[in-house]
Amino acid sequence: EKTKELIKEAIRKYKKICFGFSGGTDSLVVLHLTLQMKPDIPVIFVDTIREFPENYDFIEKIRKEWNIQNFVVVRQDKDRCEEFADKLGYKSPEFMTQYCNDHKIKPMLNGLRLFGFDAMIAGVRGVEHEERAKEQFFSPRHDPEHFRIHPILFWKRGDIMEYVKRNKLETNPLYKKGYTSLGCTICSAVNTDPNAHERAGRGIVR
Repeated sequence: EKTKELIKEAIRKYKKICFGFSGGTDSLVVLHLTLQMKPDIPVIFVDTIREFPENYDFIEKIRKEWNIQNFVVVRQDKDRCEEFADKLGYKSPEFMTQYCNDHKIKPMLNGLRLFGFDAMIAGVRGVEHEERAKEQFFSPRHDPEHFRIHPILFWKRGDIMEYVKRNKLETNPLYKKGYTSLGCTICSAVNTDPNAHERAGRGIVR
């Protein structure tokens, strides 16, 4: 299977590789596949400080039950939500961009830099959003220099759900509450339209 070959190639190619885990189902599926090939891979979780309690609980459950040996949490030094809200207007486009950059992107990049990782496997699908459709399997990034590996870039939602069912994977309880795409409490909302895009409810796409 192409996905497994991509993961194997990444593990062979990069000596300081890690896995970026969010608690979402796409991320869960790729983590399940990756651990079969590299059980000791460092797993990074970016704590935005405003995660859903259910997400913290689910990630801790997966960490214990899947015996993740090297689990790293990275986060910003302080919650700047109120500061950005006062300056930019709560949930304005400018606020969402600044908040996501400060609480999600920067801590992740700082973590990669701190631990010297040269690659990170992620559960990104190209069909999720037009920005992600432009991604590639091995995507070069800068500051710090590293590669993002996207082994399920070509998967559709049906492929994900089939894998979950076949492997009897427990998924994040937030999906049962109506969320179809998981971010922090700031950028996620329940998707009330069954015909809407699966990333509906997300304030910003990264």
